[in-house]
Amino acid sequence: MPTTDLLKSLGLYRNPFTDRIAEKTDIDPLSLYIHSDLRGFKPNETTYVFFGRRGCGKTTIRMQMTEAYKQANEAAVASGKSRGHFIVDLAKPGHLTACLTTFQETIGATIENWDAAFSDAWRTSDLVDCVVSYAATELVKKVTRHNAEANQMIDILRTDPKATRQFLLMAHLYARTDNASLAQLRRALLMPRYTPAQVTVGVAGGLTSLAGVTALSKNEAVTDFVGGYVDWGYDKLAGVVPPLRTHPKLTLAGAGALAAGATYYYFRWQAARARGRAESLQRGIRVIAPHPTETLIALLGHMFTSQDNVDTVRALCIGISAHQKLDLLAELVKLLGYDSLTVFGDCFDEVTLLDPVRFPGAIKAFAREVCRNDVLNFGRLHFFFPDSRLALDLNTDRTLKEARFDRHFVRDLTWSRHQLEELAERRFRAAQQQLKAEAVAQGLPNGGPVQDMAAMTFSDLFKKVRGEDFSSYLAKLSTPRELMIMMTEMFSRIEANPEGGLTAQDMEIAVTKALEQSV
Repeated sequence: MPTTDLLKSLGLYRNPFTDRIAEKTDIDPLSLYIHSDLRGFKPNETTYVFFGRRGCGKTTIRMQMTEAYKQANEAAVASGKSRGHFIVDLAKPGHLTACLTTFQETIGATIENWDAAFSDAWRTSDLVDCVVSYAATELVKKVTRHNAEANQMIDILRTDPKATRQFLLMAHLYARTDNASLAQLRRALLMPRYTPAQVTVGVAGGLTSLAGVTALSKNEAVTDFVGGYVDWGYDKLAGVVPPLRTHPKLTLAGAGALAAGATYYYFRWQAARARGRAESLQRGIRVIAPHPTETLIALLGHMFTSQDNVDTVRALCIGISAHQKLDLLAELVKLLGYDSLTVFGDCFDEVTLLDPVRFPGAIKAFAREVCRNDVLNFGRLHFFFPDSRLALDLNTDRTLKEARFDRHFVRDLTWSRHQLEELAERRFRAAQQQLKAEAVAQGLPNGGPVQDMAAMTFSDLFKKVRGEDFSSYLAKLSTPRELMIMMTEMFSRIEANPEGGLTAQDMEIAVTKALEQSV
């Protein structure tokens, strides 16, 4: 009776075709198909943009890149040269979902008109604000942790007043954090207007002056001398303002009320101006819910003069254009000990408000604003989009001129029959190697009986399928995920019918199911 232990009969440690999502599986690197121009990838200044259908291997490439950055960061920290690369990870949909939800509320859009409203209102600066928000949130977490790294960062910021202003303002405008953390930052970084020594000197000087005036007031000669000048001045003023002589008390009361009113309106005007400056800064950021305006007013009043307008504050600390915002953020993270600012963006189709099925126009507008040369030229950007350039309307002459794809690493991920066959073969061999390694670990010489089982190859599964049929059916698949679905179905059919083997009809059914399930 034939065995139904499929894995044992094929010499496999596990079914190598059940991994559908790279992030949720532990895939052996030996089983991966690595494109030739990405082999040996190391962190560099290049901008990478990948386009491809769901399941075409974008996330696998991203994980290979992030692993390279992780290794580089570990080496940099171990050597003590730097903190490594500061990575902004937009691959997790939670941050972008929160940003877009706030953006939706800001522009007053609803789910019904979101597609059109987003396409009209979304700008590249909004995308960069999402990047800055992620970075500001992570930096605030690091600086408020009460550890050695946080103390080092605070010391670095204290030595650079410009960086201190930039960090505090960025935290209050962009960070998704609580008010207690912001208060902790202000206590740690805001220097008092006057040092204790200056306060002591001022108090001592005031008391000395008061004592001197009190002593002089008891001297008749001094009081007569001063009184003479006061009388002379009063006579002169009464000559100019006659009511001062006829109705002195009423006139002085009116003058006092006028002065008090002028002072009141002046301070009210200054307060309104300060509030307008703070609110204008907050209005310019549409992807983050603002923190209390009063806190920002006090912060701006401490760090800037009243003559510094909104544009001055933006240009110095936040940036006005998208590229300027990225440059200022990169300068800040480098000052804090990092090698660079690096951005990864993936899984955009998993963001609720960018779902290509519900909002096909939104994902196209989002991709269009990313693919601009002033953003891509920044470098160290890694974006992965869930469809081809043609499907995202990025092949128009205007987009090609704005994006300058020729200056960056841009690829449409497509898979040929030969590449898919090699990927399947790699998965199959890797699973056999795992089983052999386990047998050796158990003390079986040369892998024991597993060595004979491992002699079976991937092509042996299709002995009863003609070569032309195998090629034609496999050519219908276009992504690794479709390949995984097809192979899982074929393993199920082998397990259900161990004597029969695979036929062309089995392969046709498996391919059909793969195409039906893949979206």
